[in-house]
Parts: sequence; C-alpha cells; structure tokens
Amino acid sequence: MGDPSVRNRQVRNVVYTLGGTAVVLAAAVALAASIGGTGSGRPAAPGEVEVSGSARTALLAEGERVPGFSAPALGGGRIDWGDYAGRPVVLALWASWCPHCQTELPVLAETVAAFPNVRLLTITTSIGQAPGPSPAEYMKERHLDFPVAVDDAEGTLARAFGLQYFPTLYFVRSDGTVMKALDGEVPASDLRTLLASLS
Repeated sequence: MGDPSVRNRQVRNVVYTLGGTAVVLAAAVALAASIGGTGSGRPAAPGEVEVSGSARTALLAEGERVPGFSAPALGGGRIDWGDYAGRPVVLALWASWCPHCQTELPVLAETVAAFPNVRLLTITTSIGQAPGPSPAEYMKERHLDFPVAVDDAEGTLARAFGLQYFPTLYFVRSDGTVMKALDGEVPASDLRTLLASLS
C-alpha cells in the first residue's frame, strides 16, 4: 500500500501542477482575447459592428447621406461616424490582401495630408479571405497611421456601403452627403482635384 503521507504529497503535487497549468492557460486565453480580433488579423466579433443603413447592391449615389456606423478600431477602441460630423471626409473601404489597396492607400494618405481641412477614415473588410498581410501587418509595413474601422465576418459595413470593388473611395461633404464615389486605384492628380472641391 505504501506510506499514506507520501501518497498525499504526490496527489498534492499533481493538483498544484494541474492548477498552475490551468492558470497559465487561462492567462494565455485572456491575452489572446485582448490582442485578438482587431489586432490579430481577425474580423470584428459578432455584434461589434453597428450600422444605420441596410445592405445595398450599388455604391451610394451623389447627394446620399452616409449611413451612421460604429465599429472596433484597428489597434483598440472604437470608431464612430458621428465623431466625423461637420468636416469633409474621405472614406476608403479596403482589404489588406488587395494589391490595388496596397498601392492606393499610401498615395491616398499622402494626398489627403496636404488638405488639412479633410479627414481620412478607412474601413477594412473581407479580412483573411485571401492570402496576404493582416490589416495591422500592412499598416505597420507601410508606416500608415490613419484611423481604421474593422468590419465583421458578415461584411456588415461593406454591404451597407454597396462595396463592389477594392478599394472604394467616398468623398463626403461636411454635411455628411456623398460628393463622389469611386472604386479602383485613383491617380494622385485626380485625388487632388477632388479634395480641392470637397467642402
């Protein structure tokens, strides 16, 4: 049978080891949750994206009001369209694996920077649906720091904005209505012309 005190010590050691392992696993899960989602290349979790508009099959037309929305921000926090009211905005929808987006976004950021009255806001969507960098990896690689709202796996924001092609750019007046909607790469000269007329 053996010494009961020895057996008790062995049982306690196993319990302590299992307990310590459970604590380590719980901490790892908590850390993954804290850096997951918007920071790890995943879409926003179900219920984290809110939008006032319904799904569309075409881009918003000139003069239409941009639907209000709220979504997790890449890197933490939230982005609310209401915070952009009263100033002209370029709103870009993109995917980090899209080569046209990869080319266009640095040009867009640099061009918008020359117009201090215009704000740049972007939405990343279709996350992980094709090989390529995650949104966070792409932003870091290109040294970009504009605000990025993260869409969910259902493409709630993409559908509300009638996304058809990447990238899609909305030039939004200070009253929240669309001045112009474009998809695909836009030359810097055309961007400057549009930004100069945006108010």
